[in-house]
Amino acid sequence: MTVLLLLVLAPATAVFLLSKCFFLAPFRAGWLMMAANIVFETLFKRLRWSRERADAVLLAVLVVGWAVATGPWVASGIGLLLGWTWAGALIVDGRWKTAAGFARQHRELWGRVPLPVPQLIVQIRGPILRRDRVFDLGHWPAGTTQEFQVLVLNPSVIVPQLPLRVSVQARSSQVIVEGDVDQSVDCPLPGGLHEARFSLSTPNAGPGGEIEIQVAHGDFAFTRTLVVREVVATEGIRVTGARITRWRHGTEAAFAWRGDHDLYDPATFQSVEGLRLTLGLARRLRFPNTMFLSGRLSLVEEEHREFCQHYGWDRRSHEIPGFVKFLQDEVDLNVEQEWPADTTKPYTTELGNHMYLHYGTHAAAAPGNQWKSHAKMGDGQYDWQQSGARDSFSEQRDNAIHNANLFERLFGTRPVSYAIPSDVYDAHTPAAMEAAGLEVGSDTDASRFTRVFGLPEPHHPPGCQRFVELTRKIPRDPDNAYKVATLKYWLHAAARTGRAFIFLSHHHLLRYEGTACYHCTEELLRYVLEEGAGRYHVGTLTALGRYWRDVLSPRTRRVDVAIDGRCVRVRNRGSQLLAGLPLEVDLGGGRRWLQIVDVPAGGEWSADLTTVVQAGGAKTRL
Repeated sequence: MTVLLLLVLAPATAVFLLSKCFFLAPFRAGWLMMAANIVFETLFKRLRWSRERADAVLLAVLVVGWAVATGPWVASGIGLLLGWTWAGALIVDGRWKTAAGFARQHRELWGRVPLPVPQLIVQIRGPILRRDRVFDLGHWPAGTTQEFQVLVLNPSVIVPQLPLRVSVQARSSQVIVEGDVDQSVDCPLPGGLHEARFSLSTPNAGPGGEIEIQVAHGDFAFTRTLVVREVVATEGIRVTGARITRWRHGTEAAFAWRGDHDLYDPATFQSVEGLRLTLGLARRLRFPNTMFLSGRLSLVEEEHREFCQHYGWDRRSHEIPGFVKFLQDEVDLNVEQEWPADTTKPYTTELGNHMYLHYGTHAAAAPGNQWKSHAKMGDGQYDWQQSGARDSFSEQRDNAIHNANLFERLFGTRPVSYAIPSDVYDAHTPAAMEAAGLEVGSDTDASRFTRVFGLPEPHHPPGCQRFVELTRKIPRDPDNAYKVATLKYWLHAAARTGRAFIFLSHHHLLRYEGTACYHCTEELLRYVLEEGAGRYHVGTLTALGRYWRDVLSPRTRRVDVAIDGRCVRVRNRGSQLLAGLPLEVDLGGGRRWLQIVDVPAGGEWSADLTTVVQAGGAKTRL
């Protein structure tokens, strides 16, 4: 009996402990923390218990169980360990739920002068091979000159009082630094961004060198060291390989924030007020985002009023014209946006297609399906269906097309991306969306198990020619530290594998339940920008999908890389400029070098390792 009890207690104790080991998130061992939290959430979600209640009950059961199995002394020790671990997790949970890390009081003036210092986010953009304790620039051929940027964002709501200092210094004569190398400027206001540009040159062959970047504001300090491992004499170079396998600007992975908006509803913050809060957060972080919008009950006042009258609700149908005007006048709806998002309008989001009729929730109820709640494909006949077709492929295609036509009529632009409504999809969904003129989808062919335990590569679903699937991760709508830590694990997994991480936090951010999801989302987005000082390519779903399709997809990419002796050529067979392409070149003997290139539509970028060449309308010196 004791043995059986121990066989139950040991794994249950491990789950309790591992679920709170947030420090494991950056490592492969973080899988244990992630899996423990998945087990925790799955078991207690069905009981509708809060995380705090579940932890308290499990802690008590474990202590009693260990007391029965091993006696009071061992149980006391285990109880102290479990309690200490839980207390640490609760402290982190409280910090992330209140955005406590976005600013702090200036230490030197603590208790004398109230002087909050925003905790700035710094990114370094340039040809960086590896972002670790030092930033590895690899082995540069003699005569190379490349451009870098230091981007400094104030993500807080704090108006800074002290100057911002940015310095870039070379520690070796082998590397020459030019540009904004020593600045003292006004620190950016909330949501503001400062950009410092500089170039590094390696004119002569030799041992390489280090470059130190420092950013300071009050007692906020950021330091990174860039390392050129060697400056290689061009006479001894052998080009043994060249490829483009990374995300734009040489980043290691990609990240997109998407949300869904099912119907206009002020009670659940699916309204102008709700979007001002959420898009205001995105503006402060300069974060591009994609909001998938179902048009029937969000943009059409008559449909919304009929729906409300059927259920006896008052969701303020008369406010819908004002909601449409808000999107028209105050929100930049450009489908391709990347960090740092920049617009002349107050807010920005990509509007994605979320069907006209929103399958799978109460919002699916309509006269065409006899007001069937949670209706799916085949449950009704609707006036937006074309040609009388009633099969699933045709219904989904027509549903998406009708929504796109509505967007075009109201906003002057058609959506390019698509997300399934309420996990409703079938084998016809990807091809139907491609037939509807959409280019990028999310969750069109991914099971829930895959979204929980896998990190699928971007891919073309079966039956599609160019349509790109970017699958989101679970958990969604993080409202506690356990979910945030799990998402951080998957973020690092994306960096290790070079994949895209699609994060779902609805644009209402669960505000009808409190502010926890708002601040936990804020914590994750801040972490994405801060971790690795620019490790992730952040963009809208369309921006990521199009880049993968045109640059990285084995089937549809428009970029060719070729080696001709000592010359490397990059050709763009597409009709659009491809900017920020990370070209990795192998120089033999384990030496690598990364060059960021821009290739015009139908043009070519080429570089000979000893000359200045005309390539695609621009001169490049290597």
